[in-house]
Amino acid sequence: MIRRLLPFFILSFLFSCVTQDKSREHELIAHAGGEIDGYVYTNSLEALQLAAERGYKYIELDLLMTEDSVLVAAHSWEEFNSMTGNSHRGDSAMLSEQFVGQQIHGRYTPLTACMINEFFMKDTALYLVTDKISDPEVLRQYFPDLKQRMVVEAFSYEHYERLVDEGYFRVLYSCMADDFSTAITKNLLFASLFPGERIEWIALHTSGFDYPIYDVLNSMCRFNIALFTVDNYNELSHRQLERVQMIYTNRLLPE
Repeated sequence: MIRRLLPFFILSFLFSCVTQDKSREHELIAHAGGEIDGYVYTNSLEALQLAAERGYKYIELDLLMTEDSVLVAAHSWEEFNSMTGNSHRGDSAMLSEQFVGQQIHGRYTPLTACMINEFFMKDTALYLVTDKISDPEVLRQYFPDLKQRMVVEAFSYEHYERLVDEGYFRVLYSCMADDFSTAITKNLLFASLFPGERIEWIALHTSGFDYPIYDVLNSMCRFNIALFTVDNYNELSHRQLERVQMIYTNRLLPE
């Protein structure tokens, strides 16, 4: 009986080792600065500092413009207003002077682009991952010396191509882009027939795995996936984990 079951135990052991190895291969991205004291989406200075201490190499921050056109970190104005006790403002943007005077959940410090740039310039082992804004001119203005350590989620193929041409470390073409279907058809499936940069990376929501189109695309032309947002490896099948290179997470910790 033991002899008959031995192959099963060996296969089970090997499968568990492969699964563990796969989890180590993924590059984890601290989503919106990462979790702090049970809070997520804070995009705060304290969350940024904690993510670096925990060993994250990639830290994502959401970027928005204030009412007076200053770049700051917030997931949305509605969420920021809620987190800072200003729910009555709804989704209205603040002036930059008002923004820096707020406290997130009564204890955390909001981040301006200037603060973000200073933090990443001091710690050269970290990579800044951006969301919401992908305009090359805006990113160049606020982060002039971080290009080689920036992972940018692009929200149009025009931005994707310009960012790649300008030499950003990694550019993720967003599944939320308005021109997503057209762009992947031209520049992924039929890249040889159209001018422009081939799409190498796609920022994909976990629900995207439910659509057969991604399996079809993968069978025809390989591309890399940065998946958002996963807080437990058990949320994905082994096959899905094999397809992912980067994972946005609030709670998964680097090995």
